[in-house]
Amino acid sequence: MARRARARRTGRGARTEGGPQRAGARRRAGSRSAEAGGAKGFGPAVDAALALAERQPWARITLTDIASEAGLSLAALMQEFPSKAAILAAFQRGIDQAVLAAGEVGEGSARDRLFELLMRRLEALKPHRKALASIAAAAPQDPAGILCGWGRLLHAMGTTLTLAGLSAEGLPGLVRAKGLAAIYGSVLPVFWRDESADLSRTMAALDGRLQRVETAMNWLRGLSKTAT
Repeated sequence: MARRARARRTGRGARTEGGPQRAGARRRAGSRSAEAGGAKGFGPAVDAALALAERQPWARITLTDIASEAGLSLAALMQEFPSKAAILAAFQRGIDQAVLAAGEVGEGSARDRLFELLMRRLEALKPHRKALASIAAAAPQDPAGILCGWGRLLHAMGTTLTLAGLSAEGLPGLVRAKGLAAIYGSVLPVFWRDESADLSRTMAALDGRLQRVETAMNWLRGLSKTAT
């Protein structure tokens, strides 16, 4: 794959001085495809919800507001989206499609493949960061929404594992998906604040976390061999 060979160098480079070289090394067709996919319209209702979330707190937005912004009647909106959670689920499906549309990740280490796929997702989310920050800020006030969001995130991480050639089946797969979700979630605060054109700070954070997990897993495998 085009970025796989450069992913680790990019992650390491983001912690050094050579910013222009970092940007040139990582821009490629796959990343542009993912970002372009994320920037596409998701349909009138979802686009309206995102536009409203950019301008005001998500917790204050109602379905009536979204219908008005989208130029729809409330009844027409609710036929397709009975809740704001349903609108967010549709948005995530659109992001999932943008990640898939970027193509296969190809060969390489598991760490390289996961880096590529998670960066594709973040690049697709980039045009909507302001709206997503508003939505994330409202999460503590919406326990049911948190549970639904967690389920959607686990599904997305399971898809990521599968695309990376790693099993997401059974209890071991669920553990992997939860671990990957934790890594992804820990990078999001960096992503919200990353104003660099190439998301170099986000890449450095993601690469570092994946490296630490990889190191820990290698150490545990070595410990297990020693014990036997």
